[in-house]
Amino acid sequence: MKNFLISILMISSFFSLNALNLEEAKQIALKNNPDLLAAEESNKASKNNLWKTYLSIAPSASVSGGFTRYDEEKILQNSNDAYDGLYNYQLVINQPIFNGGKVWLGAGLAKDADNISNESFKSARLNTISNLEKKYFSVLKNQALLDIANKNLQTSKTNTDIAKVKFESGSLSKAGYLQMQSEQANKEVSLIQVETLYQTSLLDLENFLSLEKIDELQEISADDYQAELQKLKETDMEEINGLVDEIMQIGKKENPTLRISELSVKTNNKSLLMAGGNFLPTLNLQYSKSWLKYDFEDTFNDNVGQLGINVSVPIFPLVDNGLEVAVARNKLKQAKYSLESTENNIALSIKSSVLNMVSAAKTVYSSKLALEYSAETYEQMKEYFANGKITANELLSAEIMYTSAQNQVATGFYDYLSAKSSLLALMGTEDENVLNNILAQIGME
Repeated sequence: MKNFLISILMISSFFSLNALNLEEAKQIALKNNPDLLAAEESNKASKNNLWKTYLSIAPSASVSGGFTRYDEEKILQNSNDAYDGLYNYQLVINQPIFNGGKVWLGAGLAKDADNISNESFKSARLNTISNLEKKYFSVLKNQALLDIANKNLQTSKTNTDIAKVKFESGSLSKAGYLQMQSEQANKEVSLIQVETLYQTSLLDLENFLSLEKIDELQEISADDYQAELQKLKETDMEEINGLVDEIMQIGKKENPTLRISELSVKTNNKSLLMAGGNFLPTLNLQYSKSWLKYDFEDTFNDNVGQLGINVSVPIFPLVDNGLEVAVARNKLKQAKYSLESTENNIALSIKSSVLNMVSAAKTVYSSKLALEYSAETYEQMKEYFANGKITANELLSAEIMYTSAQNQVATGFYDYLSAKSSLLALMGTEDENVLNNILAQIGME
């Protein structure tokens, strides 16, 4: 019985410690997210369509056969043999040789479509990871803010109790006592608001992961990011520009949205060539062979095979073909302009994201200093207030400053992680080490 109770306690302890961590949440999101699953199925369909197009390049063959029964016997010409049944089979093989380039261009279009589908799936995967991380960080941030709100409410209650004693002893005015009571009420309202914000963000994460309930999230240690935060804190504008350039080079190669725009230009260029091919002749090779047997014969007659070349030259309507070329040319120009716009937008987004990341890193450091100073100041002010050396208004001013610094520290770190997650998505990679290696090089030249 004792061993059984120990086992139960060990299991309970394991589950209480087994909080959901970021990597586990990421794997759940990649497995359950409906948008990502839809993109995956679309990608599979694109690959199947690619193979279907490739197979159209190969020769096509068909076999047909039939049996004919006559009501009356017939006499075979130049013979005394009678028959009332006829068996026949035919084999036809077609091989396209030239169709205005449509066969090979069609295969190229299918390949481009498959590449676009791959990039779309990659984009959906990166967006899923980025959204998951932001939601995860949001819960942790709101949880930290909730803990701060709880502690601040308890501190406010203590200050109000001290103010009550001072008011009853006549060393504090009623206005001062009312100020302390009002501040406590505000802290209670703030706690309710932060609690609602925390629960809403938690529900959002649960819904995103398709989980009924998340009991606990594993916190992320800020100590693991101290080295890169320190480097970013000390960066100047020249180093930031160098950082932008390095990240931009990766983004230009790997960003899926940019890759899709580039592939769209290639696709429309092939479509233009295909439209121009409508003015060219088509050439197909055909081979046919048939077998015939009357019902009185034991074996089929092997007829001579026929090999032919079919040539078709388009004559009318030339206007329709010309308009199709014009439409294809317009779409190609549109794709080129869209590519230029996408390049500019991606470049701007990467620059903004780098600046946000650096700004968040600097904010983390500054907010920690502000917290240290405000905490020391607040502790002194509480002592002064207890000894009647300052007014309630002066204490509340120090308390507001201290609360603001606490909140800034809690939000700054998770804002940095969110900015970093957004930057990774723009770079077109889910490997955090790619960005970490770049950050590690800061200040080494």
